[in-house]
Amino acid sequence: MTDEDGRATRPPEPSLHPRIGQKRRFYPHGLAPIVINDRLGTTTALDPSCDADALGPPWVLMSCPQSSDPYGPYDVELYSLADGTRQAVTLSPGMPYCSSPPYDSQVLCSAEAVGAHWIEWVAGSYHHLPTEVYFQNIQTGELRGDPTNATTFADLNSSGLAHTTCPGVRLMPNNLDSVYDGGTAWGSLTPYGQFALAVADNGAFLERCGTNMRRLLTSGSTDYSSALASNAGAIVWQAVPNHLSGLFLPSLQTFTIPLPSAVVASQAGYGPGFALALTSRALYMHEFGGTLWQTASPTALPRNMSGPRVTHSGSTLACVHGSWRNARTFSYAWRVNGTLEKDAKSRVVLGKGRKRRRVSCSVTASDATGTTTASSAELHVR
Repeated sequence: MTDEDGRATRPPEPSLHPRIGQKRRFYPHGLAPIVINDRLGTTTALDPSCDADALGPPWVLMSCPQSSDPYGPYDVELYSLADGTRQAVTLSPGMPYCSSPPYDSQVLCSAEAVGAHWIEWVAGSYHHLPTEVYFQNIQTGELRGDPTNATTFADLNSSGLAHTTCPGVRLMPNNLDSVYDGGTAWGSLTPYGQFALAVADNGAFLERCGTNMRRLLTSGSTDYSSALASNAGAIVWQAVPNHLSGLFLPSLQTFTIPLPSAVVASQAGYGPGFALALTSRALYMHEFGGTLWQTASPTALPRNMSGPRVTHSGSTLACVHGSWRNARTFSYAWRVNGTLEKDAKSRVVLGKGRKRRRVSCSVTASDATGTTTASSAELHVR
């Protein structure tokens, strides 16, 4: 799997709560992660005894067991994608439960995420103490507390760490019970230009700068709510067993990607898919049945380049599908005053009951990888 610069490791570990402690690995312990440089044609196998826990260029965050027991104590290391060097990481003093004596075996302290400048440490406790989140500067070792609040989020790629959201965008709070069960007080926020993906234990929401938009993508109350991945061009999640749902940015066109029958059948026996990873070139899904499924990036899906529109000639309305890329077939749907009509043809004939109505149409384009839907503006029919 390659990243945007042609370097690769295992897919980055997605999570509905990317700042909460549980690791979700794509591969079993002991299978060496591979770094591939497409430009130089070189391949480097990393230490097979280590797990690649997170990717935050230029770093790969790794955990390496101190003994033959893969579930025993481990060291934290950083592998540099820039020069191939490894460096050990020691938690700086000052983090509650972790770096202050006495040692408590009932407290789990782990490095969970990495960026260009910061490592995120999370401490959970079997004593049901509130989860502690701290950030350690890679260059200086400085340890800072979590700056997160409703309008501030931690940016691991920024030397300043704390970033303020744009107007109209707010972080979502987590349920108080989850704070005492390994969770944090606030969910995560990932900015993508004018949009932001806000994730908390009650679901994932898309917000937009300068507006009051808060669009629910997936509810935290569903069995499939942990399957979520995103980048600057798309957000993908699982809401039902047989396909993935998605949203292109910034157009907000919706799409669906069918899952192979083997993956659907495996979920029926072991539970829903629990991890998605999205790169510029591929989409990955790993589920409890042990299947790792790879398909093309959503960029291979149909994409609307000029929107559908409704035309009116006499008593006939026509849905013009507009210009598309990667589209093979089209289907249509109509809405009258916001209500979905059963007529699925590209043309409808107006009856008396359809006068003085607000009418719009949507077009669903399909190709071998899935479907994308785009909608027209409303036409006021008199």
